[in-house]
Amino acid sequence: MKVQNEAPATLTFRDGLVGLPDLKRWILVDMDPPLPMKWLQSLDRVAFRVPVADPGFFHDDFGFEVPAPTLERLGVEDPQDLVVMVIATVGEGGSTVTGNLSAPLLVNSKNRNGLQMVLVDERYRLRHPIDQVRFGCACRNARPADAGAVPATMVDKGRNGGYAADGQHAGVVEDLVGTP
Repeated sequence: MKVQNEAPATLTFRDGLVGLPDLKRWILVDMDPPLPMKWLQSLDRVAFRVPVADPGFFHDDFGFEVPAPTLERLGVEDPQDLVVMVIATVGEGGSTVTGNLSAPLLVNSKNRNGLQMVLVDERYRLRHPIDQVRFGCACRNARPADAGAVPATMVDKGRNGGYAADGQHAGVVEDLVGTP
């Protein structure tokens, strides 16, 4: 995989991520084969990446209050510019996939600033299992012919992105993904 540091594609997490405070610059990279997930690839440690996905693959009603100081810190002027992702863990051979719903990633799609917000909410676990049916439907839609489109990974919860039974997602934010 070739990683290019293109400024428009770079996501900046000033505080790093939980357990990774020194990794501040990231890009989103397509998975191969195409899946409704992306790699969050570190530019500070190029050999390091984690899978990220839409929280809707893990919980039907994932939602939480984003405090005003957090929105200010991210420079969010319009709530529709806020993108929510979760870090996923994929078991050996893809046998299990879980998402960290207790610490979602928030990114301002306009200025590309992000942070990881730790939630104290018993509904959201560190290793919440993926909805295999919903994810499977979305996988059928993430094929090479759609290479120019963003797989349904970053649903903008500010626009109340939803999920249809056929795996089609509403409110996909395309401007977070560069062309690495």
